[in-house]
Amino acid sequence: MLASFDFFIRYACIGQLLLLAALFLQHSAEKKVPFIARCIPILLAICFAAFLLLTAPFTPRPQGLARHILLWLTDATPFFLWWCGQRLFDDNFKIRHWPRWSLIALGGLALWHTYYFLVLGGHGPYHDLNHLFGLVIMVHLIVSVVSSWRDDLIEQRRIARAWLISLLALYFVMLSVVELSNSGLNRNQIFMLATSILCLMGSTVIAVMMFNHRTAFTQLTNHAPQTTPATGELQRLSAVDAELYERLKTFIDDHGYLQPNLTITHLAAQLNCPEHHLRKLINHRLGYTNFAAFLNHYRIAEACKRLKNSPLPVLIIALDVGYGSIAPFNRAFKDITGETPTCYRSKVSEPDSSRHHQQANQHV
Repeated sequence: MLASFDFFIRYACIGQLLLLAALFLQHSAEKKVPFIARCIPILLAICFAAFLLLTAPFTPRPQGLARHILLWLTDATPFFLWWCGQRLFDDNFKIRHWPRWSLIALGGLALWHTYYFLVLGGHGPYHDLNHLFGLVIMVHLIVSVVSSWRDDLIEQRRIARAWLISLLALYFVMLSVVELSNSGLNRNQIFMLATSILCLMGSTVIAVMMFNHRTAFTQLTNHAPQTTPATGELQRLSAVDAELYERLKTFIDDHGYLQPNLTITHLAAQLNCPEHHLRKLINHRLGYTNFAAFLNHYRIAEACKRLKNSPLPVLIIALDVGYGSIAPFNRAFKDITGETPTCYRSKVSEPDSSRHHQQANQHV
């Protein structure tokens, strides 16, 4: 009886995962999402389906090449989950910006993973080591999602963080502990049924969040960030939000964004408003998806002016515009302008040097 119910839950979850993959593929094609970014969530859904098939109470269990393929996909699940989590919650996550050596190492690891599971069948100490590595990257995903939670300006995505952490990341922590303990609990019928129910709950939550987040994300970020809303948009603001926007505009005009260690909580306190109202205003009306992007937009614009007009060292300018050190300033500057502060200063100072040189020649 338990086995029949377990099979029903697993197949229902697999069907739901494949449906979500098809819907995501359609939506990403409409939004012209890059090919690799389009494939990763689909591969994640396939990996979860493989896990459900591999751990199902079959008698006998899949053997030969079928088992190798299911095992290969199952053990790759934490890596694809980490990738999807980073893409969903980190607006600056771009694997193409990684150092070349890290991309080469990642490619080598993928080849070894494929050889180990498809050719060697997953026999050997690397299997346990892979579980340990999966546990480490799940912990890293939890830490990164939690650390950037407060900066997130999209309410639906903030809710999705809590659900994904509790239903997916913690599940992988539990699974990794069970696998590493060699207790045999993963073969217990009740445990297998519990995991299939948890997977169905997770896929259901993901489905709900996907539809809510997709609608919100399309509406809120389908335009470039702007510093002032259009007149029509201002007219649709409530009286409270319109007053808050005026206070925010005054804050920006007074260069309040140059304050070091400024957070959304500190800004809400200075503007004397609830934090969620401020998040909604910045997200809906200015188009920013996280608070760091909002600050960087104004800080880097101010830094560009100072790099052009001031002889101060780059480090001093970085500290003056609100950054605690040079590293985050350099990253933000390059993300926005496409070049380093030093290169930018050299470029904008060249016309002035050429002009002074021409004037000197004319006097001679």
